[in-house]
Amino acid sequence: VTLYGTRGGEPTADTADFARYARAELRHPVIADLVDRAEPLTDVTLTRTTANRRHFYERMPAWPENFAVLGDALAAFNPVYGHGMSVAAQGAAALGAVVRRHGWGSPGLSRRVQKAVAGPVGAAWDLAIGQDVFYPGATQDGPTLRDRLVAAYVDRLMYTATGNGRIARRVTDVTSLERRAEVLLAPAVLLAAAVGPLKPPLTEPPLTAEELKKAGLE
Repeated sequence: VTLYGTRGGEPTADTADFARYARAELRHPVIADLVDRAEPLTDVTLTRTTANRRHFYERMPAWPENFAVLGDALAAFNPVYGHGMSVAAQGAAALGAVVRRHGWGSPGLSRRVQKAVAGPVGAAWDLAIGQDVFYPGATQDGPTLRDRLVAAYVDRLMYTATGNGRIARRVTDVTSLERRAEVLLAPAVLLAAAVGPLKPPLTEPPLTAEELKKAGLE
């Protein structure tokens, strides 16, 4: 279970405070109820590292053969978004695809790999910095007009997703890096964002009776 909070509302490293934070700081007690019924296997691990860091190795004019950089060595993200392992896995898949296409040991293979793995990094990078740019001090000049317009549209999509399952699926696909952000600019999505949610917002998690029983929350 991962809990996080922004400035002034951060979780502590105190293991005993974990369940209290889940109950007092979250909008609904379902996570706290599940935590109360679970057995902790370790103490709480705390991190305050939220910086996004990226190296544009694919832009270097020369690159050594038989060498490629993937994972956190290529880009590290604010862990709140949960993108680090996904990007590393997609990078590994891209490496495999390039090797199969061009053959192991072919001239320029490492440069091709480095350019290929930059794709999933770029998608996650845009999502991360598009949100984190609004934190005070994140950049020297703060969010640009483009940043504010994109954020306003994303906020509208998130609001629409609270009462539109189709839009919720699109948003989730993008935030989980399964699809590129361009799908959120499709005409049907733009129209749905203009209309807004089709159903009222949920007041509690939409768990079925069977799900509640299996979770021990009856």
